[in-house]
Amino acid sequence: MASVFTTPRFLLMSAVGLDVSADAVRFIELEPGKGGLVVSRYATRNIPEGVITGGHVGDKKKLKEAIALLAREHKLSFANISLPEEQGYLANMRIPRVSPKELHDAIEIRLEEHIPIPAADAVFDYTVVDDPATRRSGMIDVVVSALPKAIVLDYLEIFHDTGVIPKAFEFESGAMARAVVPKGDKGTFLVADVGKMMTDVFVVAGGVVQFSASLDIGGHYLTQAIERALHVSCEEAEMLKVKHGLVGEEKDKAVRAAILPTMLDLRARLLRHYSYWQTHHGEKAGGNIECVYITGGGANLRGIEEYLAIGLDVRVVTANPWVNVNSFENYVPELKLREAYGYTAAIGLALRNTAAFT
Repeated sequence: MASVFTTPRFLLMSAVGLDVSADAVRFIELEPGKGGLVVSRYATRNIPEGVITGGHVGDKKKLKEAIALLAREHKLSFANISLPEEQGYLANMRIPRVSPKELHDAIEIRLEEHIPIPAADAVFDYTVVDDPATRRSGMIDVVVSALPKAIVLDYLEIFHDTGVIPKAFEFESGAMARAVVPKGDKGTFLVADVGKMMTDVFVVAGGVVQFSASLDIGGHYLTQAIERALHVSCEEAEMLKVKHGLVGEEKDKAVRAAILPTMLDLRARLLRHYSYWQTHHGEKAGGNIECVYITGGGANLRGIEEYLAIGLDVRVVTANPWVNVNSFENYVPELKLREAYGYTAAIGLALRNTAAFT
């Protein structure tokens, strides 16, 4: 079975990074410029609520229309495209060492031991984890990304006749890791992508995403909590959330009180996944987590770093989605940092085109 996650080497044409999320379709294009890469163009087209839920496309027609409109407006052609994390599986496998030619078949034979779908119904890709200890033992560690074949076929059908030609598909976590972890850093990091409807949590170790989970908590639920507690419109609630967040003055305590239960739930679940990695994987898969990166639109919530750091014994910082694009000393993107958090996956997808990441 051939994987559609990666692209053959002969496909060297330029491609934009195109991220399909629950609330919008975003693309960004990077090109060589002063001191590194620069943003040549970018855009977002919102999609109606309910078109994508939990990674499942409920209305293919509306999603296709949004992609086609974006493609026509900006003359898009080839794209590296994100796939839904919620519908996929990430598995850590240790298998007897085989030749590179035999590795794909060796993984496929064992696939059903690690994911709950038949191998014949799955599309998968894998990354070899370089570990001297397993090399000496005659074993090999691989991280396998898998999706039901039906999901992949759905996305191929959606993109057909939109003007966008998929060059590569990739989980959002892999794209985000490429964007926020400094190139060449083989440390271990936990990344929390706080989106509108979901928060994706994943661990990057040795440059490879080795663990991921999706949480049904996002910025929209914070807005709803303010709306209910303060009896204001959705628009006003969003404005109050942006203005005050978790660090408002004494007179703004009502906003903080409204969002605290949801934030407490997010922090508790984040801590649970952090602790799981430390106790189950820290010694064998790249070491303990040394930093937590916050990205996605939720990274703009005032006070989120300090609040999520409670109970963690590592740094919690908002990620820099431009760290592998360029230095602010050389270039300041037109796309401001506040908005760029929502483009993190698209930036990582666009970085697939660069020599450093091929």
